[in-house]
Amino acid sequence: MKKWFSKITRREEGVTLLIVLVMMTVGSLLIIPTLNFVSTSLNTGEVFEEKMEALYAAEAGVEDALWKMANDEPAYFPYSYELTDINGMTVNVVIQKITTIAGVEIGDFGGHADWLVIDKSITYDAGIYSYTISITNNGAGNIKVEKILIDFPPALEYVPGSTSGDFYNDDPTVIGDANTGITIYWQFDPYPTVPVGETRIHAFQLSGPPDVSGVVGHCCVEARRQDEGTVWDTDSHPYTVTAQAKDATDTVIATIRTGFWEGGITSITCWQINP
Repeated sequence: MKKWFSKITRREEGVTLLIVLVMMTVGSLLIIPTLNFVSTSLNTGEVFEEKMEALYAAEAGVEDALWKMANDEPAYFPYSYELTDINGMTVNVVIQKITTIAGVEIGDFGGHADWLVIDKSITYDAGIYSYTISITNNGAGNIKVEKILIDFPPALEYVPGSTSGDFYNDDPTVIGDANTGITIYWQFDPYPTVPVGETRIHAFQLSGPPDVSGVVGHCCVEARRQDEGTVWDTDSHPYTVTAQAKDATDTVIATIRTGFWEGGITSITCWQINP
């Protein structure tokens, strides 16, 4: 009986040893891929962390540019400069004055832009915004109007056939949609005239919900006379700022491009992020 138990015990020990050897073999086969997986996870985490730090650095560049435009506007454009040691990175910043909106050339500001005065009135009723743009000639000669452009935030749509007034063009170009915001562009040919000391009216309608933020939009009128150039309804003008965060090897890790209007009050219209 004692021998039989001894055999059983030795046999169990052998089986146990075999199982341990098999587990060690399987473990040795798994440990390298497992370590590789852990290493890959750590590398991926480091990459994401670098991307986030680069995005924060680029955002800091955008904020610095917006502050500069509001408090110490550059004397010329494009204006570029560099920020160093932002999250351990260098940020290149470029501020650019916009010369086109939605693909429409808006020209530059003329030396006698103050000769042409733009006013707007807006009423809302039952889902319809009624716009009236008044253009007054305070200059020393007749002014011919070549184009009118107005830029709106999201949630609004142009009402087809709603244009009326002294600058007739009932088929404007509408760029964008209610999700992204629209730009409405009227091109005139022949050019309507605003005589000295007189006011002419341009009216149209938009559909949308009540109390849309920024519903007044940004409007510009381009005069045919060279010394007027492009005239805006307010002191705001459109710009873009592009901020690129670079690592120690001068490789671009993240880019943020922002469109905004500046004229005492900064109004951001869009962000484009390319990490």
